[in-house]
Amino acid sequence: MDKGIDVLCIGSTTIDVFIMLQKLQKFTYDKFSNQISFTLGEKVPLDEYTIALGGNACNVAVGLSRLGFKTSLAAEVGSDELQQKIPNTLAKEGVDMTFLKKEETKNPYFNVILSYGGERTILEEKNPLGLDLEVGYIDAKLVFLTNIRGGWEKVYESIFSKYKNARFAMNPGTRQIMETADKLIEILPKIEILFVNLQEAQKIIKDNNPDVKSILNKLKTHGVKIAVVTDGINGSYAINKTGEMFHIGVVTSERPIERTGAGDSYATGFLWAALNGHSVQEAMRYAAINANSVIKKIGAQEGLLNKEEMEQKSKQNLALTAVKI
Repeated sequence: MDKGIDVLCIGSTTIDVFIMLQKLQKFTYDKFSNQISFTLGEKVPLDEYTIALGGNACNVAVGLSRLGFKTSLAAEVGSDELQQKIPNTLAKEGVDMTFLKKEETKNPYFNVILSYGGERTILEEKNPLGLDLEVGYIDAKLVFLTNIRGGWEKVYESIFSKYKNARFAMNPGTRQIMETADKLIEILPKIEILFVNLQEAQKIIKDNNPDVKSILNKLKTHGVKIAVVTDGINGSYAINKTGEMFHIGVVTSERPIERTGAGDSYATGFLWAALNGHSVQEAMRYAAINANSVIKKIGAQEGLLNKEEMEQKSKQNLALTAVKI
């Protein structure tokens, strides 16, 4: 079967319920401890909430589809009514669902995200989906690997054997990094583009050195071709195939509406540019622009740009450039 897929995204997809606390009256925020509290037994009026799709692989599949690429998502979804939003949305976004596996579930699975002042707390559902994900073969130019519940090593081994001619990009999950970092390091030579934040990078290389240049060099030593390290409001850093390193700032220092999906949208913009033949410096630029759009909206997908919007935003931000470090 040849569907001419540009990017196959493998990982998870979720339902995220966002509760915006800004409009709630009956809660207390302590800026010194950075904690929010409610009085037990109170009824708290809910003025605003949003139900949206999430999950690293899902976000990137939707994002790249909006930018004009043919994408496919390999993940598991539940059978309850709420989970039906996932295939319905993917169909509207033009994402291929050949490897979207439906599992019979008795209860709905979703995350609750409390958002306040641009920050969020995620009440994560212990979703059992993805424990036995199986992915067949489809003609894809690039495979994007993200966190998979259960034995991710077995799934990855199968993917590498089936997709020998494809390029690989990866954004590992927290559990992969915390519990199986050594196994993660073993597959880095197969990865062309690695996306991690600063703290994740430090855990992978087992070094808390804050010097980003040292971190990039060590990731490169482990065999990855291009390593990208994001660092919140400090922007992002990258090392290319020849060892050159770059830094780019954020588009704006304004407080975001909601940060969910910032890393996924960054990876989406970077991959779009890389697949179109742009340099690492240019890819970092498009990545930052896409991420800035997402954090101005609620949820991981509403702010994802299409191709026309990306080109327009690029013209509006000509001063945003990656510099060699």
